[in-house]
Amino acid sequence: MSINYDNISEKVMRILQGTGLTPKLFSNEDGKSVAVPSDARYFYVREPNIMVFVDDLSSEIKVHMGENVDIDDPTISKIVKLTKNLSRSYMLDFDIRTFGKHIEPKNYVYNIKDNKEQQMSDVLEEGLSQLEGSTKTSRQTLENVRLIIRHKSPVNEEQRGSRSRNISAIFVENADGERFKYPHKHLSGARAMARHVSNGGVPSDVVGEAIIEQTTTLMKLKEFMNIVNKQSLVNESNREVVLNVKRQIESVKESIKRIQGPKGYTSFVESIALNEDNTYDEISEETVNDYVQKFTKSSFEEKLTDILPLIHRANTVESKKQKANQVDRVKNILQAYNEDGSVVNNVTFHPSTLDINNIKKTELDENSDTPNLSQTFSDLANRIQVESCDDNRRQDKSNDRAAELSIFLRNIAEQVKTAPQTVEREALELGARLVKMSNSDTASNVVETTIEDKMDDMLSEAFKQFNNFE
Repeated sequence: MSINYDNISEKVMRILQGTGLTPKLFSNEDGKSVAVPSDARYFYVREPNIMVFVDDLSSEIKVHMGENVDIDDPTISKIVKLTKNLSRSYMLDFDIRTFGKHIEPKNYVYNIKDNKEQQMSDVLEEGLSQLEGSTKTSRQTLENVRLIIRHKSPVNEEQRGSRSRNISAIFVENADGERFKYPHKHLSGARAMARHVSNGGVPSDVVGEAIIEQTTTLMKLKEFMNIVNKQSLVNESNREVVLNVKRQIESVKESIKRIQGPKGYTSFVESIALNEDNTYDEISEETVNDYVQKFTKSSFEEKLTDILPLIHRANTVESKKQKANQVDRVKNILQAYNEDGSVVNNVTFHPSTLDINNIKKTELDENSDTPNLSQTFSDLANRIQVESCDDNRRQDKSNDRAAELSIFLRNIAEQVKTAPQTVEREALELGARLVKMSNSDTASNVVETTIEDKMDDMLSEAFKQFNNFE
């Protein structure tokens, strides 16, 4: 199972806030300040002087303390205990260190790039040597197995990471000198295969084929994202699929990275032996046509046709997986503020034909021409949009956050329709808040108050028959 570091970051934030602290959040990509906890990996508190680091490269949570920080202080002791328990619950390593000076974010930001590349080497686990070789060929060994990497252009030794770029072919060589060409120019996948061969496996056995399949899946999903970004195909109808594909890419990358280590490899083999949910239904013609419509601009990109079954699988898997902690992620989107008090994410809605003043309470209401609560949430899912002030030039974050809210609304719409007793009060209240927000785009304060009263009444009346809504 892949580790969702976004969820871990959100829980670290809650731990710190729960002890009365207000941390500053920083990304581990470029060291810049971020507003949303799920985007952060560094959590800095000036007083008491601590930095909590969620290290997704070494699979570790680190607590660093500056000078004059007493580990026996109740607040510090509680933070250490809770973060340690958090690391255990996700099967991560835990590290705590004390420094003899006052620590600042710049101490970490300055070395983020160098540390990241170094940690990428460290995470390859014991036994795997550093890349070395000539200007056209690099080599790396793992016990009795050797990786041979051919390069398309000469390696520049002065440029960090150059031996992992410009790859034309990768070979896995066993102790008998037999070579196997890895079918993809994917160094991480080849390292996972080296781990398998060093354990007595061969590329053509069940485990070897499963490793290759992981790389093949990753390559195809990346190809899909390249086409989607190049053709600017993201829109309201497909943004949820795109978000799920992004999540699946990160999940597969994490899985391949873990196979490179002895513990991760053992878990991977055990999962295959137990046949853990590796079968998927064939994609129907109707589903294919639905995806074609979602990703058609002026014409459909034919390169996507062969990838659609993988897209459907990724969308299905991630849709199920992401229901966990969904309420917290939605709250983080809606409650993110800049230092000046302005909102990070401006949520708006396209116009609707539904009459929000005539919402039926549940599907149990008598049939009429007025929309029910389920239809209202589904309608919002189609119309919601987000503009994020911390976005990049391709508006990835805005699209992803709009998709997150849209998926959330569709989920509670389905629950309200099929099993209203399973809807959590907090989820329904967030849905009601989004209904009110959609109304405030065009309504006056008087009407807005009326809608708020209506939604509050509806929350208490629609589900009063169920115990968890008493």
